[in-house]
Amino acid sequence: MMRILVTVNTYYPMLDGVQAVTDYLTTGLAQRGHQITVVTPMSPGLPTKEIYKDITIIRVNVYTKYALYHGNRDDYRNLIIKLSKKNDVMINVCTQNALTDLLFPVLNQISCKKVLHIHGINDFKWRKSDFMDWKHFAYKIWKNFQWWKLYQFNETAIKKYDAVLQLHRFDPGYIFFKKKYGIKSYILENACDKRLGEINGIHKGKYCVCVANYIIRKNQAFLIKAFYRAKLSSDWKLVLIGSEKNEYYNELIELSQKLEEKYGHRDIELKAGVSREETIDLVKRASIYLLGSTWEAFSISIIESMAAAVPFISTNTGITRFMPGGVVVDTVEGMSYWIELFAAHEEIRKYYGNAGHDYYQKHLTTKNKVDELEHILERIANNQSY
Repeated sequence: MMRILVTVNTYYPMLDGVQAVTDYLTTGLAQRGHQITVVTPMSPGLPTKEIYKDITIIRVNVYTKYALYHGNRDDYRNLIIKLSKKNDVMINVCTQNALTDLLFPVLNQISCKKVLHIHGINDFKWRKSDFMDWKHFAYKIWKNFQWWKLYQFNETAIKKYDAVLQLHRFDPGYIFFKKKYGIKSYILENACDKRLGEINGIHKGKYCVCVANYIIRKNQAFLIKAFYRAKLSSDWKLVLIGSEKNEYYNELIELSQKLEEKYGHRDIELKAGVSREETIDLVKRASIYLLGSTWEAFSISIIESMAAAVPFISTNTGITRFMPGGVVVDTVEGMSYWIELFAAHEEIRKYYGNAGHDYYQKHLTTKNKVDELEHILERIANNQSY
């Protein structure tokens, strides 16, 4: 049994991709008898300490906003130093957040083994969304400057970790750490809820689906434009699922109305506040999965489509182009073409969907990832080379 300390920027009951990964890894380790403590930022209405699935959660007054760190740094550092004496391994999840980066100056005082789990790093590239208005433009400049400083001046600290975990050997973070720091990171790919892979007897409906929060980075506008341009029979539908309605949700409604006038009627449904169970069912019953993000590292929603044997059509972000089970595109026209092709040929959909599902079963289940992480941590804790 290992005692494992985890710091992460988002955790239960918050929801995002990093939270989902951290959740299945920590709960999986806890189910195997390991003692897990998670330190995460305080959030209104939540207790400073609670037990969740046999995991101790401690919430602290440090957080990241506009690429700056806020809160009581000294209290946080002292807490981690104290907790490290009671644990065998500490995992810091992601750079570019206060819970990891504030520890760089005191890593020598943290007595347990140290692991840095990267979920992608700032790639410094400029995208169309960065030029939407002066606020997005200025914030992009600010972030690039802040994160350039982080990686430029913390090489010594980063080399103090006993292991660095990355998403994929073609992930920009893996390449950057190897080139700049000479660090050969270990690969720990993402996984997804095993319920997505339970597809026996599932009947596929004539609709495309996307599950993503309604934010500009997820770029659902791209999907709506592509769907309207695609030449499809009237029985095809586009279903978008987000966590809540907001300003961007309203913009998508307006966009749909404008495109309706130009291209004629299309069956489009924007859902919000859908339960996890219904979301899983909608993904498994879809015929095509769409993703329009301007940036992803290793999209969990793409893994979910692979698990459900649903072929994906995605923008060319992160390592998606290296995943079996779908295609990547650079333009709205390209996505429209593949929507038309997949919609017209069930055998092509099955070919891509089955390829993705097979890869998921062999490499991307949560059990696979808990097995791999447990093996890495045990070797590190026992001072064995990996």
